Formats: sequence, structure tokens, C-alpha cells
Amino acid sequence: MGATTGFIASLLLSVIATGTGLSSATDAPSGRPVIQFLYPDVGPFLQGVADGEAVRGPIATRVEALAAKAGYEISWLGPIPRNRILADLQDGRVACTPNVIKTPDREARFKFTAPIFPRIDWVVLTRRGADWINAYSSVEALLRDKTRVYGSMLGASKGPVIDALAAEESSHVRPIRGTPSDLVKMITAGHVDYTIVSGSEDAKAAAISAGIDPQDITAVHFPELTAVGAGHIMCARTVSDDLIAAFDRALADGK
Repeated sequence: MGATTGFIASLLLSVIATGTGLSSATDAPSGRPVIQFLYPDVGPFLQGVADGEAVRGPIATRVEALAAKAGYEISWLGPIPRNRILADLQDGRVACTPNVIKTPDREARFKFTAPIFPRIDWVVLTRRGADWINAYSSVEALLRDKTRVYGSMLGASKGPVIDALAAEESSHVRPIRGTPSDLVKMITAGHVDYTIVSGSEDAKAAAISAGIDPQDITAVHFPELTAVGAGHIMCARTVSDDLIAAFDRALADGK
């Protein structure tokens, strides 16, 4: 996100803080209560269309369908950097954000719904022909190799175990401000050696969105990545328990 866009996002969040923005107390023309969702740019899976109030991608489609079933409408605000979203929700803004990995630290500070997607088959993504990846018996061994640069999406958790490893090995972890498509570009260009993504199909979709042939990337499975799990809707603690329960009922009905 550029400096101008980031400044505009900051102003918008300041408006919300003064109580003049949309909140869960606002009713839509349909009569349904509106809950605000702050979102990062996760192209092609969740991204703004034009003015920031409309979004597209499978995450948006899934969350909007759940909201309708739960009896709510969504007001989208973004794109906003993940760290800013976390800070804003921590400050008590009456809002949520979609598809977040639940960790013990976050669970203590925020409210979560049940997972919004089926269990995710996380994979390590690297360039085609990177035979060196076969030398590693585990993700831990890979992350501890200081000769390989891990591209990590800034503010996006991969669960407490991998997050802790990445923090310990920060000398060769490159935080990425951008989208999954941008990260695929960095891998194929050789700026980072590998990353961790939510499944082979998502990796292909990100490559196509970036204008890269999916054949130019390779997904590698490691059993320990199963523990990362699927994303949840995460909300500020100021969001009502009734809203969380309504989304959970919608999720249960859809199983």
C-alpha cells in the first residue's frame, strides 16, 4: 500500500473512532444490522473493486453469504494493512476481519467464530526446479536454514509454532507488504526462496493472478503444516456475542 493510500485509510479509521462511521448498530435499507469488516488486500482472494466499499474474491463471497444467513449485512473498509487492523480491533472498534488464523495470543484479545472454510492443506511454495527443498524433513528444519530466505506475509499468522520459529529465525525471514500474487512474483524472481500458502489450488490461483505460469511454482507438503488450521472471522471484543453466535449457527447450518 502506498503512502497516500495508507494515509487515507488512517483518516477513515479516525472517522470511525469518532463515532461517525458505520458500526454494527447501523441498519441497512433491508433492515438488517450492518457489521463492519476491515480487510487487507489478499488478491486474488479478497480485494477491493473500486471505492473500497465493494470487494471481490472467494473470501468475500463466503463471508457475505454467511452474513446473509446470519441476518447481517457487511460494510467493507479497506484495504488496510493487517497490523493496523489488529491494532484497530484491539482498540475496541466495533468491527471484524475475515479469514484469520486463531492463536492463543489472539484468542485472549479477540472473539472468533468457528472456521469459515474446511480444513486447509497448507504447503510450502517454491520455484520450479528447486530440488534443494527435498533435503528438508520438516518445516522446522527448513525455517532454521539461514541460507534460505522465507517470504512471510506481514501480519499473517501461520499458527503459534511456525510464528515462533519465524521470529527466532528473523535474520532470514523477509516480511512482505503485498498480496499473495505479489509473493508468488517474488518467489519466481528469486527475491525469496519459499513461502507457506493455503493449499496448491490457492497457489495456482495466485500465480495466474500474477500473470505467472502455475508450472513455474512447486508446492511441497509437510505433515506439520496440518496444525495451522483454517481461517476464522475475528472480531473486536466490543462486538456482541449474539453476532458471533449468529455466524456460528450459519456455519453449522452450512455443514
